[in-house]
Amino acid sequence: MSDITELSIAELSEAFRDKLLSPVAATEAYLARISTHNDKVNAFVTIRGDEALAEAKQAEAEIAGGAWRGPLHGIPIGHKDLYQTAGVRSTAGSRVLENHVPDEDATAVARLKQAGAVYIGKTTLGELGAGDTHGSLFGSTCNVYDLERTAGGSSGGSGASVSANFATAAVGQEGFASIRRPSIWNGICGARPTAGLVSRGGVYAGWPSVIGSLGPMTRTVTDLAKLLDCMGGYDP
Repeated sequence: MSDITELSIAELSEAFRDKLLSPVAATEAYLARISTHNDKVNAFVTIRGDEALAEAKQAEAEIAGGAWRGPLHGIPIGHKDLYQTAGVRSTAGSRVLENHVPDEDATAVARLKQAGAVYIGKTTLGELGAGDTHGSLFGSTCNVYDLERTAGGSSGGSGASVSANFATAAVGQEGFASIRRPSIWNGICGARPTAGLVSRGGVYAGWPSVIGSLGPMTRTVTDLAKLLDCMGGYDP
């Protein structure tokens, strides 16, 4: 089998269901890579080590018991730190919100959890959702292909994390080019969905609030579609 951290969503799902690989092993592989390389790239502002492993163990038990939730079941993903995550600090990359811990999930986060995704951590961003990927809480995020260059903003942490194989996929947010630019600059796939396709409930407005959209950032177009299918949908 190829390097675990290089596998696509479809490849990991097949390996999980065929018992050739476990969600725990996949999560451990990503956490090990983050531990080794994140200090160079600076793509994660918050890492959920023990919590992510606990979710992976739960996913592993569910899959073994036949309770298959779909293509994201057991898949480790990262979230741009611009929206609420219950029990996990949600900082928008700013020292002002360094200790802000919401008590509920943004709608898109809840949908991904329902799909069985393993939530590995919060990625860096342009502070308060604006500009390049730099924040008073974490500093600057580097381009994976040239550490002297920027990852692009403002979803650069999500773009760099996927490109550097810190997660199978990640979620970004875009008002103008904040998903597409860091995707292009870090050599991955990214899509800014039509406003309203993915709920913005529980998302910090950033700027400009009227047109911001959450969207998938992945290594393949097929993975992008799978992630978007699980994120999107009606929000009452």
